[in-house]
Amino acid sequence: MDLIILLYWVLAALLCVMMFYQGMTRKVDLFSIRNIYIAGFIVSQLISPALSLKAEDYRGFSIIDPMKAGKWMLFYNYIYISIYLFSYHRIRASDWLARKFPRSAVSLSASDSLLMGLAISTIAVAMAVRILGLRIPLIAAISVNTSLALASVACAIIGWVWAARRVNPAVLLAVAVVISMSLFVSLSGFYSRRPLISVLAGFVWGAYHRWIKHQTPMKMLIGAIPAVLIVVGIVGAFTAIRSHGTSSTEAMATVQQMRGASISQGTGNLLGGQAVGAAALWVIDSFPNKFDYRPLFGIKYMFYWWVPRAWWHDKPEPLSTEIATLARLRGVNRKGITLPPGVVGYASAEGGFYAVVIYAIFFGQFTRFFDSLVKLYPTNPFIILPVGCSTGQFLGLARGDISTFTTLAIVGFATSFLLIYFTAMAFGQSGSTPIRAPLPQPR
Repeated sequence: MDLIILLYWVLAALLCVMMFYQGMTRKVDLFSIRNIYIAGFIVSQLISPALSLKAEDYRGFSIIDPMKAGKWMLFYNYIYISIYLFSYHRIRASDWLARKFPRSAVSLSASDSLLMGLAISTIAVAMAVRILGLRIPLIAAISVNTSLALASVACAIIGWVWAARRVNPAVLLAVAVVISMSLFVSLSGFYSRRPLISVLAGFVWGAYHRWIKHQTPMKMLIGAIPAVLIVVGIVGAFTAIRSHGTSSTEAMATVQQMRGASISQGTGNLLGGQAVGAAALWVIDSFPNKFDYRPLFGIKYMFYWWVPRAWWHDKPEPLSTEIATLARLRGVNRKGITLPPGVVGYASAEGGFYAVVIYAIFFGQFTRFFDSLVKLYPTNPFIILPVGCSTGQFLGLARGDISTFTTLAIVGFATSFLLIYFTAMAFGQSGSTPIRAPLPQPR
């Protein structure tokens, strides 16, 4: 068992070294969609199962043969990440699709003052939607997702503006307003970390692509590391109070609880992936021995997601909502809890080896598409900022419900792009289409 656990850590270390080296040598942006996705994969599919196997703590899941499940998950992880990287770097279908992005969509220009006004206006609308939308039952769920998307957009935009005017008093004031209001939106009534990650990472994304990534490698590290540590610290504090079941639905109460939380403990829980590894091991141990495969259900659900459950009463449920019942977990609300097993866990329940291969190719191309857009238009906020508005979805994509997160990433990008584009079309200036940079050859 010790060798199996060691090999989990070896793969995690190799991926970290790869991301750091390629980031420093400019082969892949240090803060890219690929690296965000791989970071989520490391935590949920490598560190989490390794810790569960080491401690023999499976979070209430009854696993008949943990060693066998651990071996199979290790095998699937190595296969998945190898094919994912091959797909990302060698298959060019996503590059072709990125080049089809309409040139007319990026032919307008928007000044920093216009973007700053857009950020403030957007977060104000997000606040209104968040507060008023919940009072209308028919649109309550839609209002929640809309307010979060708008808050992420506002943070990405203000991060982009701040990066070029870091000591401007008016910009600093706008940053304080947008960030504080975004925290209110992301902390009000939520138990999930994704809303908080989305708004914080959105700001860092805008600042990185406007300023940090254009520095020398050493200066890039000096600019990037503090930003990452701040985000991890805040999310760690939120994880700490969430782990103790003391999080509130009121934003101010949540902030007060976070101020007294153990950041180190919360960060440890965050980086440990919590129950994802145990859930994935249980899935591998149970499918197809106890339950029949669900052939590529995740891909099917990407299409099912768009159909409201009110119109389709017997709409199939993703595995994450049924896993507590199937595993007969005790001491939890089986109908209310969701326990995603991560991308390898889903693939294990949806066909095994062939599903692992298909999902690795698909997500390699999916993440490459967004990174290709950024590389094609490296200085264009119309493209870069909408991509950054879905960072929370991409970070959770390897851990959470793959079909839902994939769909939300697409929706977040599309709505964010349209918001910025139509605002610039109404108030901006016509300009020449920004020079489209040639895509680097895949490595």
